[in-house]
Amino acid sequence: MDMEKILDDFKPGEIFEKQQFRDAVHRVNPSYAESSINWLLSKWRNGKKIVMVGKGKYKRTSSLRPKKLYTYGHSEEYLSVEKSIIKGYPLVEFQMWELIQFNEFINHQIAKNLLIVEVENMLADTVFDRLHDEYPHVLFCPTPDFYYRHKGDEDTIVVLKLISEAPKPMEAHSCVLEKLLVDLYVKKFTGNLIERSEYKAIFEDSFEKYQIDESKLFRYARRRNVEKDIKKFICEQTNVVLATNLRQSSEP
Repeated sequence: MDMEKILDDFKPGEIFEKQQFRDAVHRVNPSYAESSINWLLSKWRNGKKIVMVGKGKYKRTSSLRPKKLYTYGHSEEYLSVEKSIIKGYPLVEFQMWELIQFNEFINHQIAKNLLIVEVENMLADTVFDRLHDEYPHVLFCPTPDFYYRHKGDEDTIVVLKLISEAPKPMEAHSCVLEKLLVDLYVKKFTGNLIERSEYKAIFEDSFEKYQIDESKLFRYARRRNVEKDIKKFICEQTNVVLATNLRQSSEP
């Protein structure tokens, strides 16, 4: 029997049920017994060609594209603001991101950028004062309503207080993707910047393209009191298969 022909019925990363696998086998060999089908599933699981992702559900893992670490080439304004903060307060702890980063993941593209600067609590207002003197449109910890009433015609800078225990940047002061996903989901200022109808695509595309540290993501989500909500959203409303669930489902 041509095993590879059976595998070709399922795309890398695709989740399929046992009945679909059974049908694929029978298209190649109609007389293949149920015991042989179970043996084949077991053989391919042991060979890491497929993995179990739930009761009677499997996922093809061979030939998956290697996932990249998330990086982003920031705008000139971002780099200008970052440089100003470093110059004025070289020891301050801060992180930054910009709204247009999400254009990679969403259907309705963001035209007007927004810079988010998150600064350690004790110096957030001081950094705000410096940026307010240098740039035309700077807001400090605004509510969503206040932001939409007072944002500038040009790019706006918003200074927020950095949440303690936030994941550290891997590159300069640029927020890691795990932090961005959690901050986007939190129903506060950052969670009102993009339509929630876009979240499914954002999470699915992020997990498909990039290495996501789930322990880092859920640890920060716990800190922001959304761990259960975000895990439920991922499991029930997206096609993402969490590695944690995958390991649990694969155990005998």
